[in-house]
Amino acid sequence: MLINRVFQGLLLAVLFIAVSIQPVLSAEFVAIKSKKTILYEGPSDSTSKEFIVTESYPLKVLVKLKDWTKVKDHEGKISWVKVQDTSNERTVMTLKSNVIVFYKPSFSSVKLADVGKYVALKLLSPIQADGWIEVKTLTQNIEGFIRVQDVWGI
Repeated sequence: MLINRVFQGLLLAVLFIAVSIQPVLSAEFVAIKSKKTILYEGPSDSTSKEFIVTESYPLKVLVKLKDWTKVKDHEGKISWVKVQDTSNERTVMTLKSNVIVFYKPSFSSVKLADVGKYVALKLLSPIQADGWIEVKTLTQNIEGFIRVQDVWGI
């Protein structure tokens, strides 16, 4: 009986730790849903306008407020965006030119598309398989696999 209670207590402690560190292990991202969106220095329209980002641009969430989200971009710049201008749809952005979309997660697979630098792609699954993720191009609706190291937003 005592061993059973000790085991239950240990199991609860392990579950608590796992739930507590989960947000650290998986980053939250948002995507821009408007054609053009302004990123601000602070959580107010009266703060300086930092720069403009375009539709589907992925941003890493740092802090969420009611109407504003503090975010980080692919260059590490921190700014604020209005919640109404974001979507929970997951996207990634290519970091180099000539990113190849493959039919299967293998360099020997059929090449489906060649994507340029700083192009947003829809993330179909955030699960990585040996360094590959499944994506879909936004303009031609081509689905395939790319290397995680070639994108930002995971």
